[in-house]
Amino acid sequence: MRKRIWGYGSLFVFLFLALSLVRPYRVSDISMNYSLIDGDLVWVENLTAGIHVPSWGFYIDRHLWSREEGIHRGDILAFRHPLDRRLYLKRCVALPGDRLFEKHKDFYLQIGGDSARTAEYADRFGLERVSIDGEWWLKNPYTRFYSVVHNARVVGPRELIDYPVTTVPPHRYFMMGDYRDNSTDSRFFGPVPYDFIYYRVFAVWQKSRSLEELGAIRQLELPAPDASAVKY
Repeated sequence: MRKRIWGYGSLFVFLFLALSLVRPYRVSDISMNYSLIDGDLVWVENLTAGIHVPSWGFYIDRHLWSREEGIHRGDILAFRHPLDRRLYLKRCVALPGDRLFEKHKDFYLQIGGDSARTAEYADRFGLERVSIDGEWWLKNPYTRFYSVVHNARVVGPRELIDYPVTTVPPHRYFMMGDYRDNSTDSRFFGPVPYDFIYYRVFAVWQKSRSLEELGAIRQLELPAPDASAVKY
């Protein structure tokens, strides 16, 4: 009997530790369309970017082991919304020290706030760069690799169209949804503190991408019938 209890106890401890490091997470939002759609199942891990206190129906915003260098531009991260007690999935579009802004829905990024480094970065990876007021910026760098989506009907609020030049503070990360015009993200609540970042997505099991299923996905949630006709 003792051996059986010990065996079950060991199995429970193993499963608890394993699921603290790797676990499934079901997408239930449209802000990452079409990289991820409602119903997709993603696998998240709690190691590359440090070991966070796991979320088991509660949230403790603290890392047991910090490793901020494990977060990269373009990573999809699960983080606790600063104004909501649940996890959100968004893409990290800027790291600490990066500068960014949006103009007419175009996204501009300056690597480490350094114009020369940004130009070198653009040339190395074949990204579009533009000169603005004598400084180099990457223009829409993520559209080359990910399904960044806009909706022409959305003409407000201001944060979705134009966003002021911002430098990401230390230990914070700028998050945006790939469905840029239907995403409540860092443009509204600011860069996310490192300790609010719980997991990193490392694998995706996607639903069928048939025409019928894609057509059934919610496309836009306007707060009022005339909201799309009113420019900010």
